[in-house]
Amino acid sequence: MLRLRIQAAAALVLVAALLVGALTAFSLARSDLDRLASVSEPRAVAAADLSQALADQDAQHADTLVVGYASTPPAPGQQPTLVADGVLAELTAQADRRRISADLAVLAASYPAGSAGDRTVQGLLNSLSLYDTLSGTSEFSATSQQDPVVGRPPELALDYYDLAEGQLQQTTLPQAAQLLAQAQQQVAADGRTARRDDRLGALLLGLLGLATLALLLRWQRDLARRHRRVLNPALLLATACVLAVLLSATTSLLGAADQVATAVDRGYAPYTVAALGQVEAANAEASESRWLVDDAYRVPLQQTYTGLMDDLERQLAGQTGDPAVARTRTAYLAADARLRQYADAGQLDQASVQLTGVTRGEVAFASYDFSTQLGRLAQQGLQVVDVHLAAAGGDLSGWVVLPSALLGAALVLVLVGVRPRLAEFA
Repeated sequence: MLRLRIQAAAALVLVAALLVGALTAFSLARSDLDRLASVSEPRAVAAADLSQALADQDAQHADTLVVGYASTPPAPGQQPTLVADGVLAELTAQADRRRISADLAVLAASYPAGSAGDRTVQGLLNSLSLYDTLSGTSEFSATSQQDPVVGRPPELALDYYDLAEGQLQQTTLPQAAQLLAQAQQQVAADGRTARRDDRLGALLLGLLGLATLALLLRWQRDLARRHRRVLNPALLLATACVLAVLLSATTSLLGAADQVATAVDRGYAPYTVAALGQVEAANAEASESRWLVDDAYRVPLQQTYTGLMDDLERQLAGQTGDPAVARTRTAYLAADARLRQYADAGQLDQASVQLTGVTRGEVAFASYDFSTQLGRLAQQGLQVVDVHLAAAGGDLSGWVVLPSALLGAALVLVLVGVRPRLAEFA
């Protein structure tokens, strides 16, 4: 009788341990996934979008330096011809500013007060305030002069744009890049934690489940030999419940680990490359506008543009070939080449139209088209993230009720199975 009691107690302890282990493993896995999907990944996306919006806003501010009328004086009695009005650049800059505000709100809410991330956000807000002041002064100076000549802003506008761009490139964008780097590290760390916890949970449940199955099967065999029973139906059902939990739980946890790995490696990583490519493309666009209006710095500005485009090509080299990105990049480079041909020939009006025009073959259109294709790549990466994190959530769903029901039933079945045997000794 003592042997029977020990066997029953051991079975109850192992089934209870399996139940606690399943609930703990899935609770931890769910917590890891929620942190990755609800905190880390949205924070990283906001930081990447913030860098994009800051760079694009600066490119639009650079375009306002080109605003003006034709460089050739009009005929007597004729009104001067407006070549570039800057309206599109201003509207785009306003949209970028709304994105910046929304991204900063997300980032500020995602960091605890007083944390390193919170301090970086506050510093970026201060830096952005100074940039807004400087760029606003530059834009006012460029657009408030009487009958400005296209592509020939006043020196004051150039000086203030220099200060604003220096503030952006030396302080504001590096602060945004710091936030992005921290967010990327957190996404990677949370992804590793989720995969580790899922796999350790599967290993733990596998070992507990196998130990429980071994005990139940050995006990079933022992009962058959000692009490001359072929099978104990209750223990057989309890064994089936444990086996069901063992197989489904380990499969779900390992499946969730694989889904998280795919989301981070095949979704978020390509997204980051494409998103940072948009930042480089916007910086290149800003350097084009500055190149046109500032003769004194054309050589270094040309080198800046070439360096940015070369860096962008290297960044995208690791991506699988995308014909649309390659096509639009080639078109953008061709549009830039025509811009520089017009400017080098002294055709300032044509060069200004080539820079700000929105028809195919002109720089503004080609730049937008190229950035749109990079944005499409980025969105494809985010879609992979969303699909696989949702799939991981599906693998982990229902695991409060299922193990409780099956293993709770197994506990009851163990008691039901052993009770008749104990009654024989009463």
